[in-house]
Amino acid sequence: MVDDAIVMLENIVRHMEMGESRMQAAVSAAREIGFTILAMTFSLVAVFIPVLFMRPDRGRLLHEFSVTIVGRDS
Repeated sequence: MVDDAIVMLENIVRHMEMGESRMQAAVSAAREIGFTILAMTFSLVAVFIPVLFMRPDRGRLLHEFSVTIVGRDS
């Protein structure tokens, strides 16, 4: 979750250091790593969906966390 944002911000800053404006840097960064960010997000969702269906005695600890991850990313 947080690593997606960090990767995107680092790429934007790299483009700004190369002389691009903020908007152009954001667009360029999104074009370069947009697919990677989507892949990371889908993999997080794929990992946490099974936790939603665990029995209450086993999945109670991670249930709320998995609802947050799956709900935020989907």
